[in-house]
Amino acid sequence: MKIFEKAFRVIQQLEQHGYEAYLVGGAVRDYLIGKAVGDLDIATSATPDQVIKVFDKVIPIGIEHGTVLVRFEQESFEITTFRIEGAYSDYRHPDSVNFVTDVTADLARRDYTVNAIAMARTGELVDPFDGRSAIEKKELVTVGKAFDRFQEDPLRMMRGVRFVSQLGYKLDHDARKVMEDQRLWLARIAIERVAIEMEKLCRGKHVKTAVQLLQDTGLWKAMPIFRNHPELMGELSNKIVPLGSLAEWIALCSLLSTRPVLDWVKEWKLSNAVKQDAQNLVRLLQSDMDAWVVYQLPDHLDTGYCRLVKIYKEIDIQDELSTLRDSLPIRNSSELAISGSDLISWFPERKKGSWIRDLLLAAEKAVVENRVPNDKEQLKEWVYNGHDT
Repeated sequence: MKIFEKAFRVIQQLEQHGYEAYLVGGAVRDYLIGKAVGDLDIATSATPDQVIKVFDKVIPIGIEHGTVLVRFEQESFEITTFRIEGAYSDYRHPDSVNFVTDVTADLARRDYTVNAIAMARTGELVDPFDGRSAIEKKELVTVGKAFDRFQEDPLRMMRGVRFVSQLGYKLDHDARKVMEDQRLWLARIAIERVAIEMEKLCRGKHVKTAVQLLQDTGLWKAMPIFRNHPELMGELSNKIVPLGSLAEWIALCSLLSTRPVLDWVKEWKLSNAVKQDAQNLVRLLQSDMDAWVVYQLPDHLDTGYCRLVKIYKEIDIQDELSTLRDSLPIRNSSELAISGSDLISWFPERKKGSWIRDLLLAAEKAVVENRVPNDKEQLKEWVYNGHDT
């Protein structure tokens, strides 16, 4: 319980002012499972205005929904008022939020029973929906009827598959049946939200089971590009292993579907960072690995590149890549012994243009491939001799 000590002191302050407060959500679930605990979220009977009066440093990050961020002893804690919610007309946000003072009513609005457990400062659990029993059975059961939970927010279907990937749990019969019958509800959800769940899913230890579940329930039919490639989920379920990033996932999907990375990025509304990493991975995976390929590969992609080579080409190149990386004479273009200014001074009669960039790139490649030492005088001689490409 040591990891909760500071959170319990936050709870104690709320209790000293006459309010109830509990740890809730994933932290309680993961603690009971025996996994590493992430963010510590607190639910309380105090309204946001009352929380603001209890603590010195409070940021109203979602005050209309009852959530504030409290800075306490150099750490941040999200504190949310117990609430009940109205209908979800936009399939994302409740039309209305009403604050309540009963923790059980608050837990009743959550998605799965494993996430509907609260822990008091004493360590005592409030578990009205038998979440602990579901943990013991390694089962994902919705709070109340699966149809109602998924109709309110269809993203909960995707969250369920993500939890399968992370926890290795099995979806209960009712949840799985509603997913199969109402899979196209997922298409109502902003693709950015689905992508966030997909990124967590692809990192999960049990990703193979999760991808098989996406295939079996037909949830893929509500997803961009996948819906046009019915064979893709089957190929992924045969090849997939836990990945390190969404960029790896997109690179693999692009290679298996022959759809360019740009299509995936556009349809899934992904970031430029994901686009750049995925494009690098695909481009280099389509080449044989050598010093120049490794040089062009940003080193933060090394592990992912090795993983994808093993999946896509069924060979293990980790040792070879490491050896090549260590033997590179330069690590980036800034280490090249010559610059554009040198080329301009060596060829004063030539008009400035793209030849400078092209010649620098040729010199960089020659150095990386050990065809010429990274020495200014030797590079100058190489350039004057017309260089080889």
